[in-house]
Order: sequence, then structure tokens, then C-alpha cells
Amino acid sequence: MNSATQTNGWTWMKPAIWGFYLVVGLEFLFMISPFALHFYSAYGEPLRWLTASPVTAWLTWFFLPHYSQTASPILSVVKPLGFLLAELGLLLFLIGVVQIYGSKLLRRGAVTGGLYRVVRHPQYFALSVLGMGVTLIWPRFLVLLSFVSMLFVYYILAAWEEKLCLERYGESYRQYQQRTGRIFPRIFRISRSDGSDNGFRWRRGLAIYAVTVSVVLILAFAARAISLDAIAARFGENVVVLSPALLADVELDSAYRLALTDPQAAGIVEREQQLLVYVVPVEWFLPDLPLHTEAEIRRVGGGHHTAAFSDRKYKLLFCRPRLHSDGATGREIVARAHGQEPLGLVRVDLDSGQILGWDEIPDHVIWGDIPTPLF
Repeated sequence: MNSATQTNGWTWMKPAIWGFYLVVGLEFLFMISPFALHFYSAYGEPLRWLTASPVTAWLTWFFLPHYSQTASPILSVVKPLGFLLAELGLLLFLIGVVQIYGSKLLRRGAVTGGLYRVVRHPQYFALSVLGMGVTLIWPRFLVLLSFVSMLFVYYILAAWEEKLCLERYGESYRQYQQRTGRIFPRIFRISRSDGSDNGFRWRRGLAIYAVTVSVVLILAFAARAISLDAIAARFGENVVVLSPALLADVELDSAYRLALTDPQAAGIVEREQQLLVYVVPVEWFLPDLPLHTEAEIRRVGGGHHTAAFSDRKYKLLFCRPRLHSDGATGREIVARAHGQEPLGLVRVDLDSGQILGWDEIPDHVIWGDIPTPLF
């Protein structure tokens, strides 16, 4: 975005595109805010519509662990990295705003210093960094596709804006193009950005977009498979026992076997064709799972509380996975599920070998009957 940019019919795309990504990509902010219920009263319906068909249900899946601990050092730093990128992107965006509007107020003409010395559109670069951070924090496939699409729209807008700048500033702007990158610094440049391409070539651009989306999705599905290997889980033929805490297999098995000594739990296992069983430390608070009543969530507040735990008391949440295929077994139960229906919540104490009791469970998470992260 340059001070030479003029108003015309394309300008509506800037707030429209960023506004769309803000709604989709910053979904996680609404989930931990007091406005979550109002947000999902509108946004939840499109999510439910997507899950209604096996063709589109995958768009609501998460391709990285959201609340589960993992055995992978790389996956463990993804979310902290996401917050770091989001904060960095926001800071760069604010610096760019100060530069561009400061220049307009002081009537200094085109901005070529500061961040503009490195890239010609630092605000687009900043929003790209912010968007990458958001995608790592809230790694829903729909967010990922929105992020990739946003980058391509930014390229279109940048090319159009530079055409206006060339018309206004002529050769001096062309020289500026030759020493800077368009949206990303030149060390990341993979295509020409000196303005000689006369803007965005639609056929080539659409082909690049299609290839990019395909590659990104392949990598995302691979990351999802790696994530399922890195979380604490036991994949039986019809029952998957998993934990957001990084528990050993023997701990998962022990908690599950103890729960089955209760007739109510045994009855659930006997009558259900497929089951997801979550083993959660009693001290943990995870509003993304149907573990807590509305009163408890309002008392504790939003966000995850997953501090270290000292005893071996667990909550076991028995769920029916929402699937479009009745034949899913083992890993496929988690890999294909687009949600879960809670059936029962039992507390166990492995140290004493006792069933501590059954707790009240909601019909769904507090935000409504929407697809939330499975792991």
C-alpha cells in the first residue's frame, strides 16, 4: 500500500478480503471472548453446513494439534510460534500505518524509507505474517485456504496499486521497484516483481494458485497424519482412547480399563459401533471439549488451563464420533470425524483403583453444536 494509491472500484477489496479472513481466521479470539455465543449464532451455521457433506466436512477439520500435548518438539513450538508471528505482524502493520499516513499528513509524497525500503507493500507483508500466525494458532483447513487465498488477492491488489504509482511517479518509481520486493523481501522472491509483468496475468495466476493450494493441502494432510502419531492415543478397531495430556500408553490403558469396571461405561462401549474416549486430568479445563457445564465455564472463564498435574485422577469422556462413513476403524475414527457427541463423563482414581463418580455433561460445547478441534 503506497501513498500514491488512488480510490477506484478495486479499493473495496482491501477491507472486504481482510474482513473475511478476520472472521474466519480469528475465530479463536471469539471462542475465548464473551462474544463467542453471539459470533457462533451466525458463523456456526456455515460450519454446520460444511459438515453436512463428506465433500466439504474436511474444511472444518484441524490439521495440527490445538489443545493436545505432543511427543514432537517441532509440533510443540507451533502454537507459540503462531502467537509470535501474529504479534510481529501486528507490530509491522502499525509501523506501516504510521509511515504511510504520516507521509500523507505531511505531504511528503511517495514513501520509500523505513519498511518501504525493503518491500513496496509492507502492510500486505505485515498482514501476511499476522495471517500465518493466526493459521498456526487456529489450524482449521478453512483458515488455511482463506490465508492462501488472501495472499493471492494481496498480489493482485499490489500489482494494481503499482500500476497507479508508475503512472504518477514514472521512472523514479520504476527504479524503486528494481531494488525492492513487492510484498516479500527479495530474498524470498520467487517471481519477477519489478513491474515489467504489467500486473497480474490471470491464466498464469490461476494456475499458480491451483498448484499452490494443492501443495499446501497435501502438506496439511501430512501434518495431520504426523500429529495423530505424536499425540497420546491408543487406536483400537472400534474404540480410540486418546488424551490431550502426553500420557504413556499404559496410563491410557489403565484409566480406560478402570472405567470399564463401571456398568454404565461398559454399557456405552457395548452398544456403540465407534467410540472416542478422552482421558483428561481432573485439574484440566478444556472448553473445546464437551467436558464442562455452562456454569463451570462462566465461573472459570475462557481459554485452556492445562497446568502440570500431580495425581492420577482423570476424567474419561465417552463420545460418539460424527462420521459420514459407518465403516471407519482405528485411526480412521479420528481422521474422518468432524465432531463428537458426548455420551458420558466418569472420574477415576488410578492410585486407589476407584470410580469416583459420573459428572453432568452438556449436549455440546458452550458455543453450540459446531465442529471443534478433536485433538
